[in-house]
Amino acid sequence: MLCAPLITMIFSPFRPCEGTPTFQDEYRGTYIPNFIETWHGPQIVAPDTPYVAAAGKNSLHFIDTRFEASVAEHIKMQIERATVMVGPEEVIAIDEMEATAEVRNSLTGETVFVFDPVYARVLFARGINRRNPEIKLPELDFAGDWLVNYDSGLTKMEDV
Repeated sequence: MLCAPLITMIFSPFRPCEGTPTFQDEYRGTYIPNFIETWHGPQIVAPDTPYVAAAGKNSLHFIDTRFEASVAEHIKMQIERATVMVGPEEVIAIDEMEATAEVRNSLTGETVFVFDPVYARVLFARGINRRNPEIKLPELDFAGDWLVNYDSGLTKMEDV
């Protein structure tokens, strides 16, 4: 799937206001997330808030709380679809010419999810640029404080 560098501060052009980002502190620091057992092994589960997204098998991506809840929920959905593997039959199809992406069921060919084009250009910039160097999308750095990694061995496993 995607590596940590692609889980970037995709929100820079969408900042709700000036100043330092704020996060839901109750889900940082001493927070112990839950994991579920999935077809590909342990998978972190994001808490029930629009401001924290699962980002890969063992990471949570924190979303700036200055965003309205509906905007944060949209951002969360984009991040989770780009980084959390739902099933072995779902694949991300990237159109390097249009700089868009969608999740497809590889068995049926059905489109399951279409990424917002703005987020697709940020989340998949590295791959798009590699296959279409003329497009020259900006590639952002690591997410820094926005991304927190957890060890699944230190948490409670839940049944799906």
